[in-house]
Amino acid sequence: MNAANALVFAALGSLMEILPRALPSWFPHSGADQASSRALWLLVVGAVQITMGVGFLVRARLLPATFRLFSSVPTAGTGSLALPEARGASSR
Repeated sequence: MNAANALVFAALGSLMEILPRALPSWFPHSGADQASSRALWLLVVGAVQITMGVGFLVRARLLPATFRLFSSVPTAGTGSLALPEARGASSR
């Protein structure tokens, strides 16, 4: 998969999510609870496709860019965290 495929996956998943809400007459109620199995199927598969597309883009593009950004930031001194001077506990 490449970035273009991932974007198409996410767009197609978004269309699957929107379609039952935009055209409810295409999805007649078929269940005892007045739910449409077609609409439920499109909602689930649409969510999976959006997750796959966005997940690929995050893993392939966003994470490497974040690592490059943080690796280019110079560290001060030896790179360790500067802690304040240790103070001894006083007994009263």
